[in-house]
Amino acid sequence: MKPEDLLKKSRNSSVVAFHRFVLLHREYKTDLFCFYEGKDSHYYFPRINANFGENHHPIICGNKKSVIHTYESINNKYPDFKTAFFIDKDFDEEIYENDIYNTPCYSIENLYCTQTVLKRILKNEFMLKETDSEFTEIIDLFNENQKEHHRATSLFNVWYSTAKEKARLNNLQLNISLNDKFPKDFVTIKIGEIKSDYNLTKIKEKFPDAIEINENEIKESMKDFYTIPPTKKHRGKYEIEFLIIFLKYLIEDCNKNKNILKKKTTFNIDKSLILTQLSQYSETPECLIEYIKNCA
Repeated sequence: MKPEDLLKKSRNSSVVAFHRFVLLHREYKTDLFCFYEGKDSHYYFPRINANFGENHHPIICGNKKSVIHTYESINNKYPDFKTAFFIDKDFDEEIYENDIYNTPCYSIENLYCTQTVLKRILKNEFMLKETDSEFTEIIDLFNENQKEHHRATSLFNVWYSTAKEKARLNNLQLNISLNDKFPKDFVTIKIGEIKSDYNLTKIKEKFPDAIEINENEIKESMKDFYTIPPTKKHRGKYEIEFLIIFLKYLIEDCNKNKNILKKKTTFNIDKSLILTQLSQYSETPECLIEYIKNCA
């Protein structure tokens, strides 16, 4: 799909979202109307529910551009209604900081992928205590493998970030379309054995239409790229891909291999439902709490 087609699609999505708001606001004049990218509502819904009860309405806009278009439409015509808008920061600058919630990390997926979240999962799904030797062994294994995963995927993340920044500053077409999974011919992700086999040349071969990025630009970007931890900085889809692989490793160990965990578990992971399944364990940034409070 061409960039102009994507833009047209996002505008159409924002029109649908705006129309739904117009229909709802006539009946629910004092409620909060929440606008999201795709499946992000699965993360935000329980957190908003804790503050507003059932007096809020999720409206899916489709993508980031659609959320922004919807915000601009509603802000111009219906500025007095309670509204909340949520977008992933991605590798972009924050926009409308006071009115639109920008994640403090790449995306909401990053909020599922920390050591703290894993500890909550181990306690509540694997029934482990922090004093258990298995608990400590799993945390160490997670930290070691996540560090290797970050090392293996670093170049690609920096390349993509550099490309987006260059396209934005120079008003150029990015021409990069990414899947949810990290390119499988670049990295092999297996717990205990994470390997990378790619360089800038291979990236260019795989994405021949992408905006041109050279080695010097990569080196310059690398200087500032890791001013925040890779768990927050790296593309969230890749971070949660690693988490799913790690949790599946633990589940298989419980029920089959028993190298670390000896008791079986009924806990299971469905990658299509991961944002819902693990929402109660994911991080809740202070800035999100403040934003929701300010919507009242």
